[in-house]
Amino acid sequence: MSVDERAARAEGRLRAAYGIVRELELLERWGKYGEVVIVGSVGIGVVVPPDIDMEIHSDEPRVADGFAVMAALADLPKARRITYLDARDRHEQGQYWKLEYELTADETWTIDMWVFERASTVASGAALTAALREALTPETRDRILAIKEEAEGLGERARGYWLYQAVLDAGVNNYAEFRAWLGDRNIYERTSWMPRRG
Repeated sequence: MSVDERAARAEGRLRAAYGIVRELELLERWGKYGEVVIVGSVGIGVVVPPDIDMEIHSDEPRVADGFAVMAALADLPKARRITYLDARDRHEQGQYWKLEYELTADETWTIDMWVFERASTVASGAALTAALREALTPETRDRILAIKEEAEGLGERARGYWLYQAVLDAGVNNYAEFRAWLGDRNIYERTSWMPRRG
């Protein structure tokens, strides 16, 4: 598969993701309650699985505010499932909302929304996303896309920042190498890893 074909697919998925963000008015809905940042693969521009990650940084996070946003989204005809997890007393230290949105009969997107207190000391995905946008080269970006597509072809998933770390720090070239590098790490653990400058 050529670099150009992978890049074209990624660009198409990125357009679809931002189209959903606009269609659902997510920035406007959450913007009433805090600073909204699109993070993860959409924020970096390496989208393969249909997934959008957002963070909302609020001075005073309230569960009721999240329910207000979700109540409006739940009324939309293509909203299929909404999940809430209160993780304020866990290592994530936030409120998690998940929306499954049926873009077409064959394509359902997952939208993960984390609400954090602005003063929280938890490592922010916003900072990592900004650093990765600067750190990725055309070559490393393509390698990440290729590994993600290889994993998807196997019905698996190459998880986010672990993959970026493996490619940038360890020079991983394919999904088998990534799995070997990952070993028995807890893929759900939050990380303070940041890409090296230059």
